[in-house]
Amino acid sequence: MKLVLLSVIALLLSGCATYRDFPADALDHKMTTGTCGVMYYNVGKFDMLDVGGYSTLQNVFRDAKMCKKMVQVDEKPEKGLYVDVETKWKPMTVSALAFGYLSFSTLTLVPAWSTRDGYIVKYNIYVDGAMKETYRYEITRKAGVWLGLLPFAWINAFTYSEDEAFDATARQFSFDAQSFLKPQDKASRASH
Repeated sequence: MKLVLLSVIALLLSGCATYRDFPADALDHKMTTGTCGVMYYNVGKFDMLDVGGYSTLQNVFRDAKMCKKMVQVDEKPEKGLYVDVETKWKPMTVSALAFGYLSFSTLTLVPAWSTRDGYIVKYNIYVDGAMKETYRYEITRKAGVWLGLLPFAWINAFTYSEDEAFDATARQFSFDAQSFLKPQDKASRASH
């Protein structure tokens, strides 16, 4: 049993991964607070295994003050501001998949890598049931596994994680969607 556990731990540690192509600068900014009354939202389930992105988005929307009140729903309401978060997996190439299988079946004696898989995250905004805007963000995962990488696994502590990548898209969305999150009242629109 101990040998199996050590093998699994070595397998997990013998890789390096980072996330790229997402709005990383947004991580340095505070989540934008909105003045809208209520935001209804739904974070759709991921269509592939996730490593923390789904729970990160759930927590961000639950805890953020993008509107005065945040309400999780399962279906689009007929009235009000609604945000539907869709996540689609960008699959790895066939060769990356084949080498990944070969690598894991040899306990990472054979190296494998992927540079193109990741996610596409869409924040779809509806107002009173009508689609108004879609904000799209891409996340690319670059990863390699090989027993020879085991001494370098500590580098993962200094690269972007899946949690950070998804958090950054939510922060960027809170900035990009200001026209919906901080609606102007009729009096201030008339003065402009």
